[in-house]
Amino acid sequence: MRSTALLFAPFAIIVFSVLPALSDDTAPTLPERKAGLWELKTVMDEGNGPRDQTMKLCIDAQMEKTTVSTSVVEHKANCTTYDVKSAGGSTIVDSDCLYNGRKVMSTTNMSGDFKSAFEIKIQSTTTEPEQKAQSVVIKRTITQLGKYVSDSCGGLKPGEAEAPDGTRVLVQ
Repeated sequence: MRSTALLFAPFAIIVFSVLPALSDDTAPTLPERKAGLWELKTVMDEGNGPRDQTMKLCIDAQMEKTTVSTSVVEHKANCTTYDVKSAGGSTIVDSDCLYNGRKVMSTTNMSGDFKSAFEIKIQSTTTEPEQKAQSVVIKRTITQLGKYVSDSCGGLKPGEAEAPDGTRVLVQ
């Protein structure tokens, strides 16, 4: 059985990789998910084969806005490049950041209406800031499919996620 931390790690990666907004009102903005209950299927592969998880997440409008504003601060503090653009009905984010002493370069592609469904694909490479003989390089691919389930979150609180085994964690 997987630990709870591993179960929710891909969700945390996605939250901090793709939700920041830009301060320039004329720049492309990122889509916000509709408030309510979402089913999220996430597949992550770091080179050892894909791992997948499905969970439910309760989102409210304030949670989305808080996540976006918190992420803006996070990315401004840690990224030398953070470029958001719209192309062909998708939002694409290219970034070059430093987290926990590791360089993370990523491209994120977001599509869908974010009212009934969405798809997020992230391709990232994590390395040492300066290449060394023994540098560890991690190439990661994450795909998340979101499907809107209901206006009502049932027993889940806003910001709370639930795994198939009933394990719950507050992610916001």
